Amino acid sequence: MRRLLCLLSLSLLATGPRFTPRDAIQAEWARQPLAWTEAQKAALPTADRARLERTLRRIGAPGAPSLLPPELEKPTLDIWEAKAAAARTPRERFTALFFLNRLKSPQALAALAGLAPADAAAWPRHLHLEAAIATARLNGAEVTPGLQAFLQALQKAGKVDPVRAQAARLRLVMAGKEQELLPPVKATAGSLLALMDAWNRAPWAQRREVALRGFRSLSPDSEAWPAMGLQRPDPSTLERACLGILSRLAEGVPRPAPAEAFQAGGAPWPCATHPLAQWYGFQALAKLEEPLPSLQTALRQEPPLGASSPLMEGALLPALRRQTPAQADRVRSRLLAGADPIARTAAIEDLPAPPADLDALTRLTWNDAPFDSQQTLIQSYARWKLPVEDQKARLRPWLQHPDWACRYEAHQALVKLDPRTPWPAAPTPTKTDEAILVEAARLAERARPVRLRITFSGARNVTLRLDPEAAPINVANLVLLARKGYFDGRLVPRVVPDFVVQLGSPCDTMDGGPGYTVRCEDSLAWYGPGSVGMALSGKDTGGSQFFITTNAAPHLTGRYTRLGEVEHPDQALKVLDDLELGAKIVSIQVLEP
Repeated sequence: MRRLLCLLSLSLLATGPRFTPRDAIQAEWARQPLAWTEAQKAALPTADRARLERTLRRIGAPGAPSLLPPELEKPTLDIWEAKAAAARTPRERFTALFFLNRLKSPQALAALAGLAPADAAAWPRHLHLEAAIATARLNGAEVTPGLQAFLQALQKAGKVDPVRAQAARLRLVMAGKEQELLPPVKATAGSLLALMDAWNRAPWAQRREVALRGFRSLSPDSEAWPAMGLQRPDPSTLERACLGILSRLAEGVPRPAPAEAFQAGGAPWPCATHPLAQWYGFQALAKLEEPLPSLQTALRQEPPLGASSPLMEGALLPALRRQTPAQADRVRSRLLAGADPIARTAAIEDLPAPPADLDALTRLTWNDAPFDSQQTLIQSYARWKLPVEDQKARLRPWLQHPDWACRYEAHQALVKLDPRTPWPAAPTPTKTDEAILVEAARLAERARPVRLRITFSGARNVTLRLDPEAAPINVANLVLLARKGYFDGRLVPRVVPDFVVQLGSPCDTMDGGPGYTVRCEDSLAWYGPGSVGMALSGKDTGGSQFFITTNAAPHLTGRYTRLGEVEHPDQALKVLDDLELGAKIVSIQVLEP
């Protein structure tokens, strides 16, 4: 009898409630409320119960608990000053320092109070403090003798990056907090970008003379390099860094932009006609508020200013609107009716009011892929100040769109007009959706890391170690794209030193995606150095673009799906720190364990 009761108990346990990885994947894709009572939750095995609680937070349906704790949802000085006082681990200290800097607290360095030289040995090598300490000083914080001793010990331990240290010093010198730069650092693609980023933070008045004289051509002898704390670069380094330098010059033009910033003259740069250089340059021109006579002829030509594609014309459209409104009208009309959805997005953004045939534009945009133009049109109903009932009537059909991201975007807009708006139903999965879900379930149930090797031009490579238990849908999506060769031959369109490298755009310009969206799988896993996350334009808008952090980025935690991290960070982060803007991705390969 005792044996029979034991077998019966095991049988009952085996048929008890479960919430498996496959259940979580299906639930998170459907994004529908889950009706689990507290008693049912309590009956789940511990791992299943934790998975269910995480899923409820990820779905985000009405009534679901929030994923983010208060300190991340709505950071305040009181919260983070208290956390700084209690911080003990490097992660806790860095995170408190980071958020206090974002809140512009003059007490930010309290997060590092109590650190001594002996603590340098345990400080993570890639958790860089250089920029954060400079920011704290610029906000009024003072480095105490004890903290200075700790920083000197970090330096002796080889845990201070010379380029990051020089970038931090440059900001302090230009703000009058320090008198002179550190000894010049070697000029590489990465150091040129990092020092230009730091230089751009100073007011235009401080940068004006060097900007106008030092960048007339891409010269190793430019006075700009020593002014930034760089050694003389060789021509091959400048050629490799050309796109990055032009991008920083474009980003460094203030708003409103002075006409002089576009009249420096000089010899043509070797990368000036590259689409990515055009893309950054057109964004700089949009800052020019007054007409610039020297531009008018080139802007009225077809294509204007040599724009190499509809995508580039869309990037140029804001500048055209300021410089030659009649030409902007012609270009906008062409892009609205054209085949390029990203260009159409720019054209919709340029519309100050709804077009005469808004229904025709809606029908055209409905079928666009990727999601950019649809998102912009949905958001434009409010921007155009359409009557509330008209907005509601135009938003409701989007609740039936085949793409969940459109349904969610429309719901968010409708809730502002009518809080009683019901949560949208789940769309029928497409063949692509089904393939992603099948692969996600396979990877999650196998419960082993997935490794992707990214090979860049120049025989450089970085291997990612992704966690399909934490983010099965997004990991599966990248795996399937990589197997198809989706990323091969694409360029790296975003490199922000001491922050992220972003890749995966089919347009090579941070625009676009694979033609569909995937759900966010947010978690509270910390974004430390070398973390891999999905790039987004809003909730549940993931696709093909992802990023790798090159320092800790605590503000991304819980807001962007974290997929995993790089393997061998000493090697990988060195590659990423010196990666040039526009580097080519030779391939991304899935490495089966």
